[in-house]
Amino acid sequence: MKLRNFRIAIFMLAITFVMSACGGNSNNQSSGNGQSNENNQGKETTQGEVTTNTRMWTDGSGRQVEIPTHPQRIITTQYLPEMLALGVKPIAAPKHLLTNFASVRNKIDGIEDLGSVNELNVEKALSLNPDLILTMEDDQELINKLSKIAPTVVITWENKDAFDHLKDTADALGIPEKAEKWIADYNKKTLETKEKLAAVVSPNESFGAVVIGGFKAGQLRVYADQNVGYTLFQALKLPMLDSVKSEWEKERRPLGMDISMELLPQYASADRLFVVQFDNDPNFLNQVLDSNLWKNLPAVKNNKVYVVDNALWFPLDVLSLDQQLDDVVKLLTR
Repeated sequence: MKLRNFRIAIFMLAITFVMSACGGNSNNQSSGNGQSNENNQGKETTQGEVTTNTRMWTDGSGRQVEIPTHPQRIITTQYLPEMLALGVKPIAAPKHLLTNFASVRNKIDGIEDLGSVNELNVEKALSLNPDLILTMEDDQELINKLSKIAPTVVITWENKDAFDHLKDTADALGIPEKAEKWIADYNKKTLETKEKLAAVVSPNESFGAVVIGGFKAGQLRVYADQNVGYTLFQALKLPMLDSVKSEWEKERRPLGMDISMELLPQYASADRLFVVQFDNDPNFLNQVLDSNLWKNLPAVKNNKVYVVDNALWFPLDVLSLDQQLDDVVKLLTR
């Protein structure tokens, strides 16, 4: 799937079905997205009576952009959770970032709504007088428009995980040390979460991640260590079914693996099931939950099914991953 269709699918799914948007294993690697040109750091430009320090930064598209050393009025079209994790609040963001991410719900007061990401309100962005704009690489026409308003840098989404996005965002903002501290704190919290779960989860128990509904009618999916399965299988290293593991060793599937109901016993027979439910196809949802194939799954029979908030478990950002650790403890120790 092309990058733009992939991203739109993720966030249109959230916009359409949540209305309340991949995991990887490189959270200890350097980002390599953007870098400062040290020969140009510390440059000062005078605008009226205001003197602003600037630096040259090579963004994810390879462009060198002169940006503020310490930006104060930032617009982001994608990386809102990353900015908030770093303690930086943008002045504006698209609607889907403000409404469909559980991880940011209590952190967005005062952030202006720029409307749909597909039809961004460029005029409003201009009126807000930003000094830096962060975007991603999927819409060159939009990048060109935003570049006429303020220095605009591309932070690459494709082939990056949530931690890469955090580090690249921090680099653009001139605060890379904050990303490193956040990741260190997250890794510590992950170890603490494992210790908490050790008292209530047998090491022999298997886990599964199932998504009912989604991008199309009649959709049923299972996940391994990507997307909704990241916290379970990548962060916490909980055991997954051999059948699921085998499929992911053949092919990585960031959008999950579609299965038919008849395959539930093969790919969803874990001892504990984490389930994401979307309401785009309520008849199919009821069909699955009322079927004997579902009712006879071990986790269902033993009351070990955990229906999770899709606005928390479906987005691909560090704040969601952090809060998922809290949610896992709450669900498994209740």
